[in-house]
Amino acid sequence: MQGFVQACLRTCLLVGCCGWAASAAAQSPVRSVDVAYDGDTYVVTAHMFAPVSQSIAWDVLTDFANMAAWVPNVRQSSIVKKAGNQLTIEQSGTAKFGLLSFSYTSVREIVLTPQTTIQSTQTKGEMKRQQSLMELSPEANGTRLQYRLELEPSGLASAVISQDRLKHDIDEQFTAIVGEMVRRKK
Repeated sequence: MQGFVQACLRTCLLVGCCGWAASAAAQSPVRSVDVAYDGDTYVVTAHMFAPVSQSIAWDVLTDFANMAAWVPNVRQSSIVKKAGNQLTIEQSGTAKFGLLSFSYTSVREIVLTPQTTIQSTQTKGEMKRQQSLMELSPEANGTRLQYRLELEPSGLASAVISQDRLKHDIDEQFTAIVGEMVRRKK
């Protein structure tokens, strides 16, 4: 009888976990994340949906001074220089890779095309090269976000970054960012 009860409990737990995972996946703002690697450079392409207006999405994506409050791996974020639609931002935080973690600092040049694109190029940091482009466009009941990241790791980062790790991190970060967008919508 005890074995039967334990088997029932395991089954209930498994069904509950599967239901929770399906529910979490259904609510994720990340529609797809593809990562390619050519031996030197990772290229990430991600498609997301935010159930908010394009102006709210833009406000959150460009709120560099406050990103540490909602982006999981960012500890500090500040605007170092601003000239029109060009910014220099500095961010620091902790990147976690399983049991390993290391602190990072990144300085990036940002070029804004209001409410449509955010172009970012690392000028100082732990990566050999890092460039990204975020594109925003209206979609029924919200905003479509298309993100492309080119990343050439160096040093310790090249030993721990993987395609699976990048997919996980992109999903985690943009789930948090879209969560902030939804919070601001209310």
